[in-house]
Amino acid sequence: MPWSFYQSIDDEARNPSWGNFSFLAIAKVNDKAKLDLINSKVKKLFNETYTKERNENFLFPFSDTHLYGKFLDGKSVGGDIERIYLFIALAFGILLIACINFMNMATAKSERRAKEVGIKKTIGATRGSLVTQFLTEAMVLTAVAVLIALTIVEASLPMFNNLLAIEITIDYMNMGYWLGILSVALLTGLLAGIYPAVFLSSFNAIQTFKKKTARARLIPINLRQVLVVAQFCFAIILTIATLVIYKQIQFIKGRSVGYNINLLAEMPQSGELYEKFELFKDQLLKSGAVTAVNQASRSMTHVSNWFYGLKWPGMEKQGEEIVFNRLETQYDFVKTNGVKMLAGRDFSKEFASDTAAILLSSTAVKMMNLKDPIGKSVNLFGNQLTVIGIFKDFLWDSPYHSGRPMVINFSKSQGGNINLRLNPANSLSRNVELILAVAKSINPNYPVEIKFVDELFAAKLQSEKILGILANLFGGIAILISCMGLYGLIAYSAEQRTKEFGVRRVLGASVASIMRLLSVSFMKMILVAIIIGVPTAYYLMNKWLEHFEFRTVISWWIIVVVIFGTSIITFLTVSFQAYKAAKANPVDALKYE
Repeated sequence: MPWSFYQSIDDEARNPSWGNFSFLAIAKVNDKAKLDLINSKVKKLFNETYTKERNENFLFPFSDTHLYGKFLDGKSVGGDIERIYLFIALAFGILLIACINFMNMATAKSERRAKEVGIKKTIGATRGSLVTQFLTEAMVLTAVAVLIALTIVEASLPMFNNLLAIEITIDYMNMGYWLGILSVALLTGLLAGIYPAVFLSSFNAIQTFKKKTARARLIPINLRQVLVVAQFCFAIILTIATLVIYKQIQFIKGRSVGYNINLLAEMPQSGELYEKFELFKDQLLKSGAVTAVNQASRSMTHVSNWFYGLKWPGMEKQGEEIVFNRLETQYDFVKTNGVKMLAGRDFSKEFASDTAAILLSSTAVKMMNLKDPIGKSVNLFGNQLTVIGIFKDFLWDSPYHSGRPMVINFSKSQGGNINLRLNPANSLSRNVELILAVAKSINPNYPVEIKFVDELFAAKLQSEKILGILANLFGGIAILISCMGLYGLIAYSAEQRTKEFGVRRVLGASVASIMRLLSVSFMKMILVAIIIGVPTAYYLMNKWLEHFEFRTVISWWIIVVVIFGTSIITFLTVSFQAYKAAKANPVDALKYE
């Protein structure tokens, strides 16, 4: 489409001001290597032409804007890639928990393999060969796990694609894909198998035949206990993160939009609807499908149109220019969209002077430091406009941003979007049917695309909703695997102390006392995990919340729920195995003597 044609239908396109940010400049660069040179020339040109600009201006690869579209001081400092890094970290964290779980389960069953180790060492097996054997076993289990994981991925991929509204397929012919899987599998096998292999191979051959597992002490601390503490630290951090993400989403959902999104629809203004808008409006009102109609330059959910250049009395005292957002509209803007007015009135046909009028947001009035703004005159690109109303800030872009200065001015020719206040007396389907009929009768050569503002607003929360779902999933898996690891460790402890418990039972110890004896040490480990995990999670999630201008706080109930939840789940896990050990027949424990 020629630029000259666009200028003929859009006032903004005819505005040559360097403070006009209504359009994005897209340039095709022949040599990416010269991008820095081009950017230096762009910066020089802009600084020479518009000396009041405070921001950096530069070209950035279009293909990178989705993942790396967050900038600071003219440099990319992240974007949605941060979420990818987050989930990669969570995935490897879950994998680490699973590896720790395998270590604990393997060492918990060490008594059953002690005699095997003793026999092999007696007939000449070296420690190195035993380590190789146990590592090979871990690798085989990892290979089986990879096959199961691939099956689960294939089965769950449609659900995952539906959740993210994308189409991901796995290219099994891609060597890079298999190299990645092989690398992760090898790392997992080594990480999970190395400690059990060294642990089991360290048993003394003679002592194993006496049903003792004497071995060299590798480190001066109980590594299994450290691993369990690490497991639950991560699970606690992930659980707190899940609850904070949920609370942030609910906080944003509960934020006042600033206008009435219920029964508010919009459609693009195209074709004959530019010249025949008044006819379209009249026929819609007569049909009973709507109670009010208004045209505007942009959608109410995305009024991104930044500019410099607004002048007002006393602005010289501000010290610097303010960047405003701008929406152009016509009559019945407030009536149609349900914007809350704090002072003044809407644009009205009853006042001929309203064609040179403007509305200011409450944030704009505050930043402009205007006293009694109604009736004041401002200059917008050389046009003198009178302030007739002050409206409450509404959410026009991201729901995570705080209020930003905005102006709404009257425009005779500017359009692009038609806002429709649907008639509550009719069903939704009936209103849509009537709108379609009127639109097609006036503008038959263009499709009618009706969108509902409440759905558009909900879509803005979709990414955080997905983040919450995935965080819940990761949190559940982490807690499940951590409990399995704890179960493995208590099974190991119970197996090691079988004879002790048998003697205690014979001497009259109760089941409760043995359960308490076995449980206390594990509850202490969970207490340590809570002491480490809760402050860590609090710090990390506060850092995450700093990314949002409009954010919640980490409530005390989140910490309480996680502490009590972790304690109860741990207690039930420990109690089950402790009760099982305490109820065992003492005769079976002592009969080998």
